[in-house]
Amino acid sequence: MRQDGDVESLLIRERRERLPLPQQLALYLHPFALFKDASSGPPPARERALSYNRSMRWVLVHYIRRWVMIAASLFLAIAPTEALAAQAKFFIIPAAAFAVGSSIAVTVTVLTFAVYLLLGTKRE
Repeated sequence: MRQDGDVESLLIRERRERLPLPQQLALYLHPFALFKDASSGPPPARERALSYNRSMRWVLVHYIRRWVMIAASLFLAIAPTEALAAQAKFFIIPAAAFAVGSSIAVTVTVLTFAVYLLLGTKRE
């Protein structure tokens, strides 16, 4: 979707607005889309990427809130869908989809929070 040099340009609203809708949706849901790869390249480049990622750590707070709301919405949708499934078996599949989606959203939230905490620690 992007290269590390392009990440900083995505912080500009006008640049994001010009993206196609699928890429905008990916940016909206992917917590780490605005971060640089700090695991490859020469050591100075990795250090610069890590420093950039630490300075951009605040972005993760928005994603944590977003994914908590997604998880809560999906979780709250399970019970009514299960009630409908008791009346018509067709609704078993949506109830299961809401449960799986809620589990995935909780996992993304926990992972994003863990990365947020790890980016806040200083490596010695």
